[in-house]
Amino acid sequence: MPSGSNAKRERQYEHIKDSAEGPTRDQLYSEARRRDIKGRSTMTKAQLSKALGR
Repeated sequence: MPSGSNAKRERQYEHIKDSAEGPTRDQLYSEARRRDIKGRSTMTKAQLSKALGR
């Protein structure tokens, strides 16, 4: 983050940086729901990703 930024800007930047790491758990869950993958409600992001073949 550029110098001189405030805490709010840094939090916003962290959010953007995190989202660049691929789909969120909610996005993966939605796709798993469309595909009717069993046990999806208790899966972690990594497990959902594996179950979806990503």
